[in-house]
Amino acid sequence: MYVTVKCNQNLIIGDVVSFNEQNQKWQKATALTEEISVVKTIPAHDELNNIYTCKIIVSGIARVFASQDIPIQGGQLNINDGKVFVDNSLVESPGFIVPKDINEADRTAGSQIVIVIR
Repeated sequence: MYVTVKCNQNLIIGDVVSFNEQNQKWQKATALTEEISVVKTIPAHDELNNIYTCKIIVSGIARVFASQDIPIQGGQLNINDGKVFVDNSLVESPGFIVPKDINEADRTAGSQIVIVIR
């Protein structure tokens, strides 16, 4: 499921984002302190209102970027600068990184991987 929101112009497809209460925009998530979503479309400039908007995935399956190497079995997801990594020490997580597909290349830092947002 996705929705269209007001966002920062520097986002790219696959960035993990959270809502910034101060500027009332979605921006790269830095930690799991807020609800997360994933950028689905490149931000577009709305000239009439002078804002940028994009579609974000709020639940379900999404492709994101890894901030570090991801183990074969996947695991609980955590956030670092709009990217994800496995952190199985978490008691609660808004989603998980799926296990490596048998035909998938090794999942290293910077590569795109699949997550499920709850």
